[in-house]
Amino acid sequence: MSVSLPTTPRELAPLPAGALANFRLIPRIETYPAVVAFAQTLAGKLVLLALFGLGLAYNHQSWEPLILFLALITFLPGQRRILLTLSTLAFAFLVTWTSFKRPLYVVTLLCLTLLLGAFLFWSAARWPRSWYGRNTILIFLSGFAALVLIAATAPQNVWFSHPLWDFTYMLSTYMWFIGYSLLDAKLEDHDRFGLQLGCYRPFWGSTNTPFAKGAAYLRRIEARNAEQLAITQLKGLKLLAWASLISLFSNFYQHYIYESFPIPTYSQALSLSASHVHLPWYVCWASLIGNFFGGIISLSIFGHTIIACCRMAGFNALRNTYRPLSSRTVAEFFNRYYFYFKELLVDFFFYPIFLRCFRKNQKLRLVVSIFAAACFGNAFYHFSRDLNLVYSLGLARALQGYQVYLFYCFALATAISISRLRPRSPMPPGFIRARLLPSFSVVLVYCLLDVFGSTERNYPLTEHFRFFAHLFNLNL
Repeated sequence: MSVSLPTTPRELAPLPAGALANFRLIPRIETYPAVVAFAQTLAGKLVLLALFGLGLAYNHQSWEPLILFLALITFLPGQRRILLTLSTLAFAFLVTWTSFKRPLYVVTLLCLTLLLGAFLFWSAARWPRSWYGRNTILIFLSGFAALVLIAATAPQNVWFSHPLWDFTYMLSTYMWFIGYSLLDAKLEDHDRFGLQLGCYRPFWGSTNTPFAKGAAYLRRIEARNAEQLAITQLKGLKLLAWASLISLFSNFYQHYIYESFPIPTYSQALSLSASHVHLPWYVCWASLIGNFFGGIISLSIFGHTIIACCRMAGFNALRNTYRPLSSRTVAEFFNRYYFYFKELLVDFFFYPIFLRCFRKNQKLRLVVSIFAAACFGNAFYHFSRDLNLVYSLGLARALQGYQVYLFYCFALATAISISRLRPRSPMPPGFIRARLLPSFSVVLVYCLLDVFGSTERNYPLTEHFRFFAHLFNLNL
């Protein structure tokens, strides 16, 4: 699905068979005919839902409303997409009424955002070959950037300043979901907007990154019959069990790393470095490595839980995080670590450049497309996600404070470009040369990149370089 950041079965396939190839910590219950047959019965569905609810409760999720909507979708599979829309809207508006002090005001902003999405979708579907229809994403993202600029430069004492900011922030949380519906509008067999709404921050959860992408992706992965539904739900239950096991391990990990040993967190180590407190180089490495693996653990728990709910709803979505430590290249790690964010960058930034520009020079075409996605698109996504900083600091100061993450995006795009341009040599024999050393090199690269990967914007770029120097026992 991607030229620069592969998502082919070869990249996501299990590792070659070995001595423990048949060992499974969690059995592959979706391959047992008796279990699949039981999951198709009334009693089996009730057992699956009960076990899934227990798993959600263990992972501190609000399991009651989730199980209610998952039960409706389970017992009425023919109405799955309609129920998905109703469940998503119910979650959106119920959360509004229970979580905000001015729910009517927030509901108004939400309705305006959805109406804008409906108008853009209708226009793209109505005139697919017009200038707008051929450039819907460019126009939409450029329009959003212009809206941010207007909101940031408008005087704060005028009456429309705060509502404009609030609408801009609300739109930023739905921007990529609307974007996927605009991509779907270009297809002849696209869903009507009522079904597109089910993909606008779906009830199973997401960040600003759409998990399970948009309606076009859901159509491809939807269970078509009772057997496929049973298999998909069993895989969802397994994934939730994995999330529970990783969560249990996370508790031990946090205690072992940060309580049993006097290792500061990365934020604490960076703060000490900025205060010119020279930590030993090995303490800097320990804090950085602890932060790196902690990030993988947290993202795995979060992503597994969401995709497990998606699978319980009958959509056999790929995992968000899948064995990143087995990656042999920098590009492969980027694909395995945060799959749906990578897919967002590919769909909205990589493909538009790759399919239109530099067709006569394949290497230049590839590199420019990677920089459009991993550098510009990455920076654009996170800047639009953190609009609260633009509001509180002003546009100029927010951009100035963004220098560290801009450097990270540039370095990441450079590393991925090198990874993709390097000639692929045959896999050497032996586990150490074939797997261990390449994976260790990839982890080392991403650990070093993490020095600049923070979006907190608390320290200038020079302080991050100071910490980077401490890793090599250099005190600047």
